Amino acid sequence: MSDFKKIIVLSFPFAVMAFLSMCVCAQSGSDQENLNALFARMKAAQLANGKLSLQYTSEDLYHNQNFDKNGKTTLDESAKYENVFIEGLPYRKQVEKNGKPLEGKDAEKEEKRYEKTVAERKKMTNAEKRGLLHWSFHSSMPICCLATLFDNKILRHEMLDGRDTLVVYSTPKPNAQPANDEEKSSLDYKETTWIDVEDAMPAKIETELLRDKDHFKQGMILQVGYMRKVEAPVDGKGKAQVVWLQSSSVAHFNYKMMMINLSGTTVDTWTNYKKFRVDVEIFMDTPETGNGVGK
Repeated sequence: MSDFKKIIVLSFPFAVMAFLSMCVCAQSGSDQENLNALFARMKAAQLANGKLSLQYTSEDLYHNQNFDKNGKTTLDESAKYENVFIEGLPYRKQVEKNGKPLEGKDAEKEEKRYEKTVAERKKMTNAEKRGLLHWSFHSSMPICCLATLFDNKILRHEMLDGRDTLVVYSTPKPNAQPANDEEKSSLDYKETTWIDVEDAMPAKIETELLRDKDHFKQGMILQVGYMRKVEAPVDGKGKAQVVWLQSSSVAHFNYKMMMINLSGTTVDTWTNYKKFRVDVEIFMDTPETGNGVGK
């Protein structure tokens, strides 16, 4: 397996929630109501942070290792990607393979892929571009619908990167009724979410696969981290801009398909974020129609 099927998980919206600063000792009806209100406000604000995150280019360092049943390494590959924009839409361009710049057939293949994407996107309608962003910025993870399909429990407060977070543990409701494929897929996982107290933004997410899915075995762990970036006003006036950007993704998995039976670890690290102005207003979902984690 030359590449691991990754789940895009994107940055989350900001909304300061007063209740997060209270001392949580026991789960009560009031606590649950407050959590549901928090989830609803987070979901409604996802569009705002999604637009902000689309103003940044970045670099993605990818590293995948596979192991046989005896723990012997059967595959060790890495790559470097540049996350840029083509016709206002994000594009992941490979620039290195196993620590070396692309060359020969690999470079030609990537260049053809890039040129094909440019040609295709120039012909796309706004509706088609909106659909592509929906696919890229939505997630079938529990975070999409914690308030409606999951039982949630406040575990504790915890310091993360010097910031206070509220840790929430979520499991699928036994009688959950998903409305679409995204929601149905979310029920395949349980999730622990570290919510930044000041910004009411997930700073870290950890999910566990509850059943075999797409050849991946039950127990697969995905850990996603985010970084808080503060941009000073361009003209030195007004408020500073806060945006949450994905910083890491670590997956530990077991994979089985026919005669292939292996385990593996896939790590992505996003660095070198640079602001790059791009207009995505006409491509993004509205809060009423979108339900993603905008990935």
